[in-house]
Parts: sequence; C-alpha cells; structure tokens
Amino acid sequence: MITIAISVLFLAAFLVLVLKKDMIAISAIVFSFFFLIFIYLAPETMVFAFSGWNPPFGIVWVLDGLGLFMALLITGIMSLTAIYSVKYIKKRKHRYYTLLCLLTIGLLGISLTGDIFNMYVFFELMSVSSYALVAFLLNKESTEAAFKYLVVGSLSSSFLLLGIAMLYGLAGTLNMADLATKVYGGPAFLVVLGLILGGLSLKSAIVPFHFWLPDVHPAAPSPVSALLSSVIVGSGVYMMIRVIFTVFGIVSVFWMLILLGLVTMILGGLMALIQKDAKRLIAYSTVSQIGYIFVAIGIGTSLGVTAGLFHLLNNILLKSLLFMSFGIVLWHTGTRDMNRLGGIGKQMPWVAFCFGVGALGTAGVPPLNGFASKWLIYMATWQVSPVITAIAIIVSAITMAYYIKVFSCIFMGHSNIKIVNKTPKMMLIPVIIITIMCIVIGIFPQIGIMFVEPATNALLNQSQYINAVLGGSVI
Repeated sequence: MITIAISVLFLAAFLVLVLKKDMIAISAIVFSFFFLIFIYLAPETMVFAFSGWNPPFGIVWVLDGLGLFMALLITGIMSLTAIYSVKYIKKRKHRYYTLLCLLTIGLLGISLTGDIFNMYVFFELMSVSSYALVAFLLNKESTEAAFKYLVVGSLSSSFLLLGIAMLYGLAGTLNMADLATKVYGGPAFLVVLGLILGGLSLKSAIVPFHFWLPDVHPAAPSPVSALLSSVIVGSGVYMMIRVIFTVFGIVSVFWMLILLGLVTMILGGLMALIQKDAKRLIAYSTVSQIGYIFVAIGIGTSLGVTAGLFHLLNNILLKSLLFMSFGIVLWHTGTRDMNRLGGIGKQMPWVAFCFGVGALGTAGVPPLNGFASKWLIYMATWQVSPVITAIAIIVSAITMAYYIKVFSCIFMGHSNIKIVNKTPKMMLIPVIIITIMCIVIGIFPQIGIMFVEPATNALLNQSQYINAVLGGSVI
C-alpha cells in the first residue's frame, strides 16, 4: 500500500525532468501527505512485505505509530516547502523539484522501512539529494558548503554502513524486529551500537558532531535550509531513537543521551548569541533545540519520551517557519547580515509577525507550541534532577535573548532598505499555515500530544513491534 506513494513520487521525479512541469512534483508530494493521513487513521500497526517474502527473510514496510508520526511530518513540511519554492526558485526549477521528490522518497523510506540495511539505502538517497539541493545555487559559497556536507555525510555513511555490516555478521539478519530478538548487551554489540550512533550523530547535529550544520544552512536556498533544520535533522534523530529503543533496547546509553543533549543545548545557544548572519543564528538554534530533544528522550520515561517527540514536532514546525520567514526577507533584500537590515517590519508586517511567532515559540514563550513541549521537558527532567531543569530554563532565556536580538535587528528601528516588490502569495501562504499551527498547538497542546502519543507507545513497546512484524499478519 505504501508503495503507491513511493511509486507516485518516483514517477513524478522522472516526469518533471522530461515534461518540465513543476506541478507534477508538487501534486505528487501533496498526494503522499494525504495518502499517509488515510493510512494513519488505521488503528493497528501494518506490515507490508516485498514480493511475497515474509519477515525476517524479506524486506518489509512497518507502519507503526512512530514511523507514521515521522512520515506525516515529513510529507506535510515537504508539501508546504514545494509550494513555497514555486516563486522562490527561479532557475532550473524542474531539476529542483526532481531532487525534492527524491528527497521525500529517501525520508519516507527511512521512516517506514523495517529493514536496517534498507534504512541505510534510503539514508543515502536522502543524503545525495540534500547535497545537490545545498549546492543548487551553484555559487562559490553553496558549492563549498555542499562539499563540506558531502565529506561529513560520507563519514556518517561509512560509520553507519560499517556498523550495519558488523551487526549482520553477529546476528545474521537485517530485519529490525528479528534483530531485536538476537541483540544482547555484549561488547561486540556495544561496538556496533557505537558505530551506528556515531554515524547518526553527525546527521543529527549533536555536539561535537554539529560543525557542518552552521556552514551548510546559510549557503543553501532558504526552503532547503528549512528542510535541513527540520525534517532532515529530524530524520537523524528518528534513526537514533529507532535503533536504540526498537533494535537494541539498551537503557544504559540513556545517560549518554542526557549528557550529549545538555552539552548540545548549551553550546548551540551560546554560539547563536554571537552570530551576525541570521541564517547561521537559526542554524545554531537548531543545534540547541536538538539538545532539548535528546535530554528528554534520554530520561527514558513515558513523560520524557512524549516530551522529546513533542518537541521534535514543534522544532520541525518552528525551524521551517523561521527559515521560510527569513527566506522572504532574503528574497527581497539579498542579504543575511542582520546589521544591514532593520526597520523592514513596517513594510512586511505579516512576515514580521510570523517570524516573531517562530522566535517566541522556539524560546518557549506561552501560549505558543514551543512552550507546551518545553513545559513537558521541564516536568520530565524535574523527576530526574532539578539541575537539568534549571539548565534547560537558563538556555531558554538565552534563546529569548538572541531571538530578541535578531528580531530587533531585522524588523525594528530605522530602515535604509525599500521593499519594492510584493511578497508572492505562494511564499506567504505556507508561512501563515505553519504560524497558525504553532499558535493552535500552543493554545491546545492536547492536539499535539494526541498526535505524539501513538509514537511514544510504539517507541516504548519493543515487544509490540516485534510481534507485529514477526507474529502478526503481513500484507
């Protein structure tokens, strides 16, 4: 069933190149989103086998609460980004949309596959597509950034592939449910886990593996930056927690997630404070917020995991909103230097409002969505250590400080820049939609929690995943 969405995206990627009709790709991405909504309404985990080969021998799609949670986030943000890009991307648009379709396929495959090597294959498809998208402008800065991203991505892929190869040698299987029954906490398996998590840490931008992200984001087109900071980094987080909880089920690494999360949270916030480039500042903010997610998930309780996944949802929305909002500013002014901007809020009130919502939401100001998930994180960390809670609150104050700085530099004060052209509606509408979502989830956080709870249950119930794949009915 899920192969329908994948096939439509593959066909669209080919037809866009041949017919040069961008709407084909946009329609395919939007179709995949609504198709997954239909699947999401199913009450149980669904397992689809390739070519009649049942698990653990064949490759399977596993549509559980966690996978569908990520798949809906991916296709939703990709749909809005595809619409936003209609006016933002001016040259070689058919190639851009082909890459966007391939990126969507890679991200969907990562989220829904039940085979760890197949996950690696889709990981590579996602990576290659994102390298090309970062370099899409074909100027010196974007090409250099794409090369850095390629080098780091190749290192990440090497660690991941080596870990998977060793895992297959030890367990004799690649099916994640079957692996979960054969993996134990011996030294060899811990080495394998270290290799896999080392590779995925690079993609997740955890300190000290974050160094590529602030260089890559500013150079990429703004809609690509939005994807990098939201669903692409989010997919790295997804892969890490899927491997830790579903495959290995090892609680002894949770302290490592908390420690790395705290360091990531603090360093990302401090580095954002000293930036002059607005996109670079938002990139460091992404690093900081990823730290919150890992601290919460590292606690390992139901509340902690719910808080972490809820913040992952909110971070994907907020970073998409911030990069798309500033993308409109960049589209009009051509500069990312905050010192050269200022006062354009009067000329672009809707953009200023939307960016402000994204900034305040990231800082955790009520009644926006970022506050709802951060409050859950505070509650979850308080149960473990009030010191962790205090650090999280202090970093939120730092976040507020640098977003006040960036907002005042861009939208307040006197402006020497005259905005001549109107903002295209195709760019503004996706930004407004995400803004409304951030406000609604903030006012009614139970909406977000209801969406997250099936993912939490799937992540914490390893036996349910194993039974669904190995003991349940396969379609």
